[in-house]
Parts: sequence; C-alpha cells; structure tokens
Amino acid sequence: MNRFISIFTRGAPLALAAGLFATACVEQPPSDNLSRPAPVIDDPTTDFENQPGVFAGDEDNTHSHMGDLGNGVYKDPFEVLAQRQEEGPPEVRTRLHSCQKLQNAALQNVLVSLGVNIDATSDVPTAGQLYKGGTGALGAASYDARVGEAIVWSAAGAAKLFDIFVQAAPEIITNLPNVEQCKVDGVGVEMFDANDQCNKDAISCIMGRPATDSHVAICNKVVTSASTVEMGKRIAVGTMMAAAHSCE
Repeated sequence: MNRFISIFTRGAPLALAAGLFATACVEQPPSDNLSRPAPVIDDPTTDFENQPGVFAGDEDNTHSHMGDLGNGVYKDPFEVLAQRQEEGPPEVRTRLHSCQKLQNAALQNVLVSLGVNIDATSDVPTAGQLYKGGTGALGAASYDARVGEAIVWSAAGAAKLFDIFVQAAPEIITNLPNVEQCKVDGVGVEMFDANDQCNKDAISCIMGRPATDSHVAICNKVVTSASTVEMGKRIAVGTMMAAAHSCE
C-alpha cells in the first residue's frame, strides 16, 4: 500500500505539468506567420499593353495602302462594275482564270466513252495517236523527274486538246447513236439532223452538261462557216467539246 502511494506521489507532478503545457498550447493565440495572406487584386488596366494609345499609329509608323490592289492605279467603282458586267455573271467570270486542266486519264475516258478507238492507227494520225503522242503537251507527269501532272492549262495543251477532239469528231458523230449515256428514253441521238443542224441533246451529251440555245446557235454557225459541211461538222464537234472541257 505504501509502495502504491509512493508511485502515485512521484507521478502526480509529471501529469500535472503535462496538463498545464497542453492547456497553454491550446489557449495560445496563433502567430502572425499562420495568418491567411490578404488577397491580391490584379488590375488588368495597369498592364502595358492595355494602356491607352500604346498601339496607336501615326504618319511615322503606319503604312498607307494603295486604293487599288491591282497595278497601283485606282479605279472608279463604277468602272469596275462596268468591267464585271462585260465579263459576265460570276459563274462565267470565275471560270476565266480558274479552270483545272482535264487530267489525261479522264480525257482518254471521255474519248472512249463516246466511241473513239484509242488504239487505232493510220497514216494520218488518229485521235488516239494524237493523244498518246501529245502527253507532253498535255502536261503528263514525269515521275523520274519527280514532277506530277500539270493541273492548269497551257497554250500548247489547249491547242493539242482541240486537235484531238477535231480528229475524233468523225468517230464520235458515227458512234454517238449507240452511246448508252447519250440515249434519250432508250433511243440514241444523232449529232446532226437531216438538214445538217446540230442536235441539242447530242451537244448536251458530248459537253457533259445541258446545252442551251446559244450552244446550238454556235454549233450551227460553225457548220455553215466551214469550207464544206463535213469539215464544218468536225470543227463544230471539236469546238463544242474543247470549249466544254477547258472551261471556255
């Protein structure tokens, strides 16, 4: 019993000291180092780039553009309007300088689909011979030189295209009634009627788009203007096809 009292007596001061220390820690106010910092308010109007007049221009740091982006000569708006009206509606005007060249493989497909024998040969070069021998002028690819096929027309290419269509015209005229895509209600169409007048449905087929009365008038004019009717028919077919496939 005395031993228990002795142990309790020695431990009581230690327990009391620990309790007082814990109480002091709890009641001690937080130091300034633990306080929450005041929020920082960012004012964007004080940034350099937001200062008024920083990027303002004057005569010393501003480029004056020409009134016209063409040759440097200003054009009156009404003059530009008259030029646009002379060139035609937008669907015509935009095709004057923005037509992609008919790819050579597509040209061959057009000829074959209209009944042209691409492999025919003759002393007078056939359309197939002109096509195969004129791939350079038509802008064919040169893969050895790492050059792809041309995508725009050249003067030589457009002239070669016309030559091919004119040379192919007799075959096209002869075979057109048997061409499936040219038939109307299952009936083939003739390129020219008994009076040597151009057939509107036939023109639509060789051009790949609906023909207008103007197309028919041009076709008939070409036929009657040639030295002979047969020569006129060949030139008419070549003219209509070359114009249609070169965006003219």
